[in-house]
Amino acid sequence: MVHFSVIVLGGGTMGSAAAWALGKRGVRSLVLEQFRHVHTMGSHGGKTRIIRHAYAESPDYVPLVQRADRLWQELEAEAGDRILYRTGGLDLAAPGFHHARDARTSAERFGLPFDWLDGTEVRRRWPVWKVSDDWEACYSPQAGYLAVEPGLRALAAGARQHGVTISEEETVLHWHADGAGVQVETDRAVYTAERLIITAGPWSGRLLAELGLPLTVLRKTLWWFELDDPAPFAADRFPVFITESEAGEIYGFPADQSGRLKVAAHSGGEPADPHTVDRETRRGEHQDVLKTAQRVLQGVSNRVAESSVCLYTMTPDTDFIVDRLPDSPQVVVGAGFSGHGFKFATAIGEQLAALALDPAETPLPRLALSRLLALD
Repeated sequence: MVHFSVIVLGGGTMGSAAAWALGKRGVRSLVLEQFRHVHTMGSHGGKTRIIRHAYAESPDYVPLVQRADRLWQELEAEAGDRILYRTGGLDLAAPGFHHARDARTSAERFGLPFDWLDGTEVRRRWPVWKVSDDWEACYSPQAGYLAVEPGLRALAAGARQHGVTISEEETVLHWHADGAGVQVETDRAVYTAERLIITAGPWSGRLLAELGLPLTVLRKTLWWFELDDPAPFAADRFPVFITESEAGEIYGFPADQSGRLKVAAHSGGEPADPHTVDRETRRGEHQDVLKTAQRVLQGVSNRVAESSVCLYTMTPDTDFIVDRLPDSPQVVVGAGFSGHGFKFATAIGEQLAALALDPAETPLPRLALSRLLALD
């Protein structure tokens, strides 16, 4: 058996972030990843993720994203590679919907900079928008997007530089708490450690089956559409956005280097098993997203340039799980990121490492496991 201080099960977004945090602490750690380090099988596919601070889901998340933002900047400086792009961000809502007002509430509570706009002002500032006058929008200059692959590669490189071992294409078969420590069996070896961090994304339900966590995996599709004229959608002229209306909730980005608009639906999705999910987009699946995008934006063509599939691992309340296991406090779980976790990864990784190593560390109440176990 090979012994480590901490083993991390799952080397995706949160596992990579935990590895970086453990490495900075000088902890002898092992990350076990069943695929290659950066892959398209889980939740981090799709090239880009929005980062926003005026958080409509709850003001409780604002300090966490502020900490994550600082750590992304620290990682950029360490790696010498750009990860964070500030384009500004628009949270928009049709009449009768509250996403924009909820974003404003978070901004006001924490003194974040924002502009409160109606549809007329949105169209004046960004003429490609064609929302009606009675729409509302919260514009946040701090918002932008994160480049997924450079971010993950920088986290892994930083972890390795600090002595963390990342083992790719090694599948975990079983783990169990062993006295005050843990034992992990893979298809290659058996390992022991004092602490275990489980960040297995869509596979978390299987690895935590005994807990019976109410996790649901959803299959989600991402779309890149060609634009009639990419210039008005350039990153220096067009912000990331989220719109809420009777058509659901869609989000999007400035045009990429190929002049294409990435758009996807945050709402909806079909239940899936990560082992058997259809990982190819299907003919006609883009129609609802395209219809909504064309309803609110000018110049979005019918031409699909690219598409991909990713997975959301949902909790019933869409809040994360970042906590120790109640009967095995040497085991820490980061799971159920419900389609809005990537931006927080650096701060979540730091929290996971602290929970594993510092007995006095307590989980954030909103992310505590007890709220879901109580559902039984």
